[in-house]
Amino acid sequence: MSATEQPRVGLRKADDADVHPSTPVGSPDAGWLRSGGSTADAIDSDKPVTLEVTVPKSLRKAVRQEAKRRGISVDEVVAEALRHRPSR
Repeated sequence: MSATEQPRVGLRKADDADVHPSTPVGSPDAGWLRSGGSTADAIDSDKPVTLEVTVPKSLRKAVRQEAKRRGISVDEVVAEALRHRPSR
C-alpha cells in the first residue's frame, strides 16, 4: 500500500445479518442501507415491469380482442394469463 492510499474499511457482522451479511465498520448503515429497511422492501413483487416478447400474429390479435371485450389493457390480459398459468 502506498502512502496516498487509504486503508480499506473492515467488515463486521451486521445486527440484521440475516438481511445484510456485513456492513462497513464504524457505520451502522454505511449510507447505502436504509435504517430499519430490508431487502424485501426493495423488491415490489407487484410493480409493473416491461417485458418484450415475440408472439404469433394470431395470438396478438386474440389478446387485443380479449382486452377490448373486457375493457382492460393488453398488458392486464397478459399479466392475468401468466398469473393463472399452471405451474409445472
